[in-house]
Amino acid sequence: MSASEAASRPAGRSPAILLVLVGLAAVALGVERTWLAAVQPLWFDEAWTLSVAATPDWKSFLAEAYNDVNAPLYYGLMRLWSMVAGASDIALRLPGLLAVAAAGLIPLMTRIKGLSFAARLTWGVTIFGWWGVGVFLSGRCYGLLLALSVAQAIAFAALLVRPGRRNAWLWCGLAAAAILTQYVAAIPAAAQGLVYLAARRKQALRTWPALLAFAPALGWIAYHAPRLRAFSAADVAWHPLVTLQSAPQFAAFTVNPSTLLGLPLAGGLVVAMLLLGRRPAPDVETTPEETDPLWLVVGAAVLGLALMLAFGALRPSLTGRYLIPLAPGLLLGLVLCARRAAHPRLAYGALMALYLGAALWPGGFTASLRQGAPYGYEEASTTLMRHGVTHVAYVWDHEATRIEAPASLERAGAAFFRRAGYPVAVTPVVTRPDQDANPLALAAASGPRPGIIWIYNRRGATSARRFPPNIPALDPRWTCERIGDAEIGSLACWRAP
Repeated sequence: MSASEAASRPAGRSPAILLVLVGLAAVALGVERTWLAAVQPLWFDEAWTLSVAATPDWKSFLAEAYNDVNAPLYYGLMRLWSMVAGASDIALRLPGLLAVAAAGLIPLMTRIKGLSFAARLTWGVTIFGWWGVGVFLSGRCYGLLLALSVAQAIAFAALLVRPGRRNAWLWCGLAAAAILTQYVAAIPAAAQGLVYLAARRKQALRTWPALLAFAPALGWIAYHAPRLRAFSAADVAWHPLVTLQSAPQFAAFTVNPSTLLGLPLAGGLVVAMLLLGRRPAPDVETTPEETDPLWLVVGAAVLGLALMLAFGALRPSLTGRYLIPLAPGLLLGLVLCARRAAHPRLAYGALMALYLGAALWPGGFTASLRQGAPYGYEEASTTLMRHGVTHVAYVWDHEATRIEAPASLERAGAAFFRRAGYPVAVTPVVTRPDQDANPLALAAASGPRPGIIWIYNRRGATSARRFPPNIPALDPRWTCERIGDAEIGSLACWRAP
């Protein structure tokens, strides 16, 4: 057995104990996340997944996929999944939870030149622990995006070590799949491409045919471009521009979204590792030639972060979860710093303890339970079903509502009623920031037992910001129940017969 092979295998009692402890912590974290997925109502974006996945036929599905601003791959997979597993809350969230687990296992199950078993275990654990409970929507594409991004980072490292067409096709294929999952993944892929060209030059140019793997993604984006332009209009885009004040917050988010202390803790740990210096030469895990490609993967992630922040500063297009494709490369940087420590196994253990501890911190778990899903309408729909409502005026008070297709809004408003087999008529109400949605909702609420669902965010350019939801003040026959608070939430209203 070669020295590198020996270094890649766990040996002795201590690694076995470490594996058991890490395994128990990972199982506990998986149980916690699954339980939260089973008991928390769906957020608005997850409800939109339900609406698209539950379309009655593929023609309707394609229309919904085109009308939405998001990439189509996840929606297609979820429609197939829901045909088999159903559309309950836990069924919608289970694929995302499994994808996050797969993201953590991929480094552990893949031989990566330059990384020992202990280093791969640390990388996998930090990836699995990085996923923030209460931050991401597991009934959305982000778990799949994380898993694809981990595989893409590993394929990129292999391509840098051996620039050939086979490795190039694998990397390009994974990058294209990530782009078809979330369009902003194109920026980290472009950063990796630039690093590849700069580092491997003539070898990189010889692998150009692999770029054909991007053809399906580019073709769909060209077809989808009119809708993307509509969503990027100045009066529709809802994400704030990246500023000098918010840029460090985005950077901290990429390190650990589970806690605000993630960046200083990880930074302090890295500084301590580097101050301790490298361990003696006989025990090094890799040669400098093996180290270089892995650091290039980290460098590509740093470049991708800079490009995404710059793009977000120019156009209102960036939110924290869009940075997921960068996380595997940045976390790999922490692992490589740990490898340079005088006692790398101790440094690996500290990293794993930091990420698993932050993810398992009881305060985060209880905060997720208390928070629920204020910006959603599953609870509002359940309330109206309990009161026997037969017609619903559906008000999604959002910047993008006015460019949504009426059929999409009607399908979204009826999603939970249809899932429950509850017959209801839904009338979408489209508002502008200068319009009072209160009288508009009342005018649309017809029938013998009418109801209103109003999802609002008073921090955005919405009607509720200027005209707070207050249906009973206009008509005292109405009773309303609020989910959330006065700033962000939803309102379920019904009229006494």
